[in-house]
Amino acid sequence: MTVSAWSTVLPAVRTVRNLGRTSWQIADTAARRLDAFWEFGRDDAHPLADALAAREAGAVVTDTEGRPWRAGAPGFLAASPAPHPQLLRLLRLLRLLGSPTGR
Repeated sequence: MTVSAWSTVLPAVRTVRNLGRTSWQIADTAARRLDAFWEFGRDDAHPLADALAAREAGAVVTDTEGRPWRAGAPGFLAASPAPHPQLLRLLRLLRLLGSPTGR
């Protein structure tokens, strides 16, 4: 992510971290040990089973535009229902700042 992207994200969240494999982070979100997991860019294979498990556990799973996530989507967001709308707004702002890949 760019410096301007980080300066936008950090005041809005408590912690941003990468905890390892995508599947573990989505599972932790499904179990509500994490509030959310997001990634920009296409990842057709990894989130398939994880997205289903997260939905079944009550998480909201969308692409980074807010549409239901599907393989081939331009991004992935799994979150508890309460913070999901706020995170979508933040991710849209990041794209406007020129960080479409999250880097």
